[in-house]
Amino acid sequence: MKLQSLIFATFLAQNALAGIGEDGICRTTACVNNECTFNVKLDLMAGELGYYTFEECGDVANPTIGMEVGVRYRFLQSDISNWYHPIGFGYEADGAHDAKDEVEPGVAAPGASDESCIDSLTCPSPMYFKDGTYVGSYSNDADILPLTSGDEDFGLDNYEPLFFYPLDAWLEMGDFSATLTYPDTPGFGGDIFYFCHIHQYMTGRIKLLKNDVAVQLNNKPDIPYRYDEPSEYDSKCGTYGLDMFQLPHAECPDRFVCSVPGADANPELAHFSDCIDSMNCHMFAGMTTNVNAGSEAALFLHQMIPHHQNAVNMSKALVKTKTVNCDRDAEEEDLDCALETILREIINVQNAQIQAMRGILAEKYPSYPKDDCTVEIQDNGNGSRNKGGSESSAFQNTIGMAGLGAAGLVLSVV
Repeated sequence: MKLQSLIFATFLAQNALAGIGEDGICRTTACVNNECTFNVKLDLMAGELGYYTFEECGDVANPTIGMEVGVRYRFLQSDISNWYHPIGFGYEADGAHDAKDEVEPGVAAPGASDESCIDSLTCPSPMYFKDGTYVGSYSNDADILPLTSGDEDFGLDNYEPLFFYPLDAWLEMGDFSATLTYPDTPGFGGDIFYFCHIHQYMTGRIKLLKNDVAVQLNNKPDIPYRYDEPSEYDSKCGTYGLDMFQLPHAECPDRFVCSVPGADANPELAHFSDCIDSMNCHMFAGMTTNVNAGSEAALFLHQMIPHHQNAVNMSKALVKTKTVNCDRDAEEEDLDCALETILREIINVQNAQIQAMRGILAEKYPSYPKDDCTVEIQDNGNGSRNKGGSESSAFQNTIGMAGLGAAGLVLSVV
């Protein structure tokens, strides 16, 4: 206990500033009673899935964070944005999502000179908490629970399933958090990673620090993908992937939203309507597919993925407007809270379903991860992109109906 307190006091003295340092590592000084805290949030608009942020690191998506060896860190997931994003820790990016080792009692650090912890189940591991109560039985921290041997329950199996509960039920369960104390491990000189246990491709790097200096200066192992970088247009809409689907577009009608007020009369609504036009065009073009896989299931998946992406983009765009103002402390039912719940459910649940559907395509139909075909809308010759002829007026009425935009189109495959 005295040694741990000495390590902690030394760390605080050396790490006087919070935030991202010149070495690109974010440190926290939110430290009390031998414990430092990272307050975890999700920026749902930072990419297709969103990325983790930390209050201590500013407005940076998936920052590289630093953890002093031998110091307990608590990753607090109390913010509403954490719903559907239980944090995990691995020795490589994405952990078990990519069949890589996670930080847990029966897994020794790569290259560790002593691997006896594997048999005794005493390897470094996070410990998971619900509303301040530890939900496991393994312990590597005597201040939380007497040290254990032969016990691999570090709480994840009781923690992760709660993030699938409906949002309101999840919020009523209290604060969620995970602690991780990573020891100085001879033979191990790499980085570790944080990631989401439900959504893949959201991993971030953790640099282990010794006397406030990174144990490893290089970034190894690699994160095998680049982070999404929303276009300027998407950043304004709060969406992802719409830049190339702004109207006019060869595969889309000239509008999906009618009677839009002028930008001078209502600039916010005009902008939102433009974003809606683009996301509907994205879905419209995406839902023209081949059937080269020769499978009803594959056709369903190729069609449903852009359908889900549209729902996610539409929800994120409405959140971006900040016109849904939820007061969850209100005594009476708040309809904005009901709508906010719907929006967050669509974003998080359907993004997870998109990943699952892509996984099924990759496993069952590896030759057809996508099967898009280009279908252009015919031009009737007077600059109007519609069905043409005497049915033009009926067509325009049809595409003005949000759920029936595709019903009246005459399409030509090219």
